[in-house]
Amino acid sequence: MVKMLILVNGGVFLAQLVAGDALQVPFRLDTAHPFQLWRYVTYMFLHSPANVFHLLFNMFALWMFGSDMEDYFGGRQFLRYYFFTGAGAGLTVAVLDLATGQRSMVIGASGAVFGILLAFGVVYAERVITLLLFFVFPVSMKAKHFVIIIGAIEFFYGISPGSSGVAHFAHLGGAAFGLLYLKTPVGRVSFGRKGLLKDLQDRVHTARSARDDQRMDDLLRKVNDKGIQSLTEEEKQFLHRMSRSKKWH
Repeated sequence: MVKMLILVNGGVFLAQLVAGDALQVPFRLDTAHPFQLWRYVTYMFLHSPANVFHLLFNMFALWMFGSDMEDYFGGRQFLRYYFFTGAGAGLTVAVLDLATGQRSMVIGASGAVFGILLAFGVVYAERVITLLLFFVFPVSMKAKHFVIIIGAIEFFYGISPGSSGVAHFAHLGGAAFGLLYLKTPVGRVSFGRKGLLKDLQDRVHTARSARDDQRMDDLLRKVNDKGIQSLTEEEKQFLHRMSRSKKWH
């Protein structure tokens, strides 16, 4: 799904280079039209044709953090999460503009990307990531700390006057809707390819351990009642194997 999203965003960007505003105007998020619901989805696939780095940064972040989250959620669940947070980011801007009497026109996948970043910081909170500060100095920190710092920076710039046309509250809205999703029953029980495999492995290991414990107890009783000579060769091998395991040291 991450690869598909990157390809679709890239394809739409090429179409924008040809069509220009004719493609942007009907599909960007325009908070003057808050009930044109398709805009809450379509705006995520539009990026500024005048700034290719807008697209490249979003797609790099989507690939960097989204790949692990797709493994965790699974493809379909990941895609639902992506659209939920992206639409939530747009809704956040629309509600704030309605409350303050402003009008915004928003494009870009940043809201959904911030939702993915939030999920990464929650699911892989203790993982250490390394970033290049000013593209030069390597800085390492835990994922949860990175998310907190980025959120604080976005909030600071969001409340600052003249925030350079960046939809900071769309970013924060994407993260907030991501947290909301993860707190729902659907978000809490989601397992992707890796998550489901680990869960199944844990269940199998637990069942196997309980079975081995029971068999060990039965064989020890047999030895106590009838002596070691009563054991079959396979039972002796089982006892030998269990005696060498860490559990019975």
